[in-house]
Amino acid sequence: MSDPRWLTTEQAAQLLGVKAATVYAYVSRGQLTRHRGPDRRSSRFDRAEVERIAARARRGGRAGALDVVLDTELTLLDPAGRLYFRGRDATTLATRPFEQVAELLWADPTANATADPTANATGDPTGAPAAGPTSRPAPWGARGQAGPAAQGQPEAAGWAADERMLAVVRAVQAALPAGTPPADRFRVTVAALPATDPFRYDQRPAAVAATGRGLIAAAVDALPRRSTPVDDGIAARLWAGCADRPPSPPELRAFDAALVLSADHELAVSALAARVAASARADPYLAVLAGLAALGGGLHGGSVGAAEAMLAELAAGRTVADLVADRFGAGDPVPGFGHAVYTGTDPRAEAVLRMLDPDGPLAGRLGELIAAVGRHGGPRPNFDLALGALAVTFGLAPGSAEAVFVLGRCAGLLGHTIEEYRHRFRFRPRAVYVGTAPSTPD
Repeated sequence: MSDPRWLTTEQAAQLLGVKAATVYAYVSRGQLTRHRGPDRRSSRFDRAEVERIAARARRGGRAGALDVVLDTELTLLDPAGRLYFRGRDATTLATRPFEQVAELLWADPTANATADPTANATGDPTGAPAAGPTSRPAPWGARGQAGPAAQGQPEAAGWAADERMLAVVRAVQAALPAGTPPADRFRVTVAALPATDPFRYDQRPAAVAATGRGLIAAAVDALPRRSTPVDDGIAARLWAGCADRPPSPPELRAFDAALVLSADHELAVSALAARVAASARADPYLAVLAGLAALGGGLHGGSVGAAEAMLAELAAGRTVADLVADRFGAGDPVPGFGHAVYTGTDPRAEAVLRMLDPDGPLAGRLGELIAAVGRHGGPRPNFDLALGALAVTFGLAPGSAEAVFVLGRCAGLLGHTIEEYRHRFRFRPRAVYVGTAPSTPD
């Protein structure tokens, strides 16, 4: 498999929208660095450098669109159809518990570099599951704890919210209407938490990671429970807020995998919003809240709910032909298809869809829908469709697909916050005023 960091001359030309000869013109003018390939004869180019040039040169497309390119050590998105968290394939990491992958995203690369939070109980860092159908390596430790957690060893107490925090957020939750969707409940919880944490301004990586554990634990534990969690993992606790029955081991693994694959997706608009807040030194709760506000938009996380609702219609008996015809007839896209970045398949969608029972409530309708939308070179399924299919297949409460997406993405937003705290305030865009000319005194 080729290293996704490097592009061939042809790939660089495609990304820049120029001919191969123009790529070498960039090299000759000192605008682009040419590196020798492994055979010492071919040329290759650093993807990040090419993408920076492409962002500066891009014109047209979305009217008034702004391109922001930032260096990051968190996530690499290969438009051909691969996703990596800190250099490791996200679909492989999806075999590990969500807590471990969150720890990977929050890891301080300058400290304890030998510790691998995604290694299983035998120390295997390949992502292979530990023995047993439901065994879970213990999550990691909380702020201020000495002992194993401070040394990078598993500590089960790490992913629990302080009881005083829980008392506050549960009181706030109790005031919400009974039908409030889980994703909205998460936002309310995160908004309430800063007032309960006197240490919220501690912006050291380890402190922010500890804040993250408590934040996610409080968000999930403040949800009204529909059933009893089968273990103390975040996936099991979220399941209990979404389903009125316990999960089977395969269902819980798929649920955990969906949380992992929701965790980050490079510089999505929610990540940028969190980074802007962090750059101004907002505390971690407020940085996450900024990201969650952007995530709630209909063109971002809100689109997950649209895909779930559409698939619920299919499960209730509506035909694929009627559903697709109505969408196309109204000039609307079919939710859950196409992606602004991937030119190939969305790897997150593939990974989750493979874990679902093909004989579930959607039966053959999901495959029929994918075939109908994909006719004549149509768009491919994206992660929204996979999360919606997961929620409908498992019979979860409405809004559960977005709940998985939002809770999982909190891990990535915290990772971006930690990374942004290493920089001084660096977001100060300028505007070009085009309104009414200022009046002048007579």
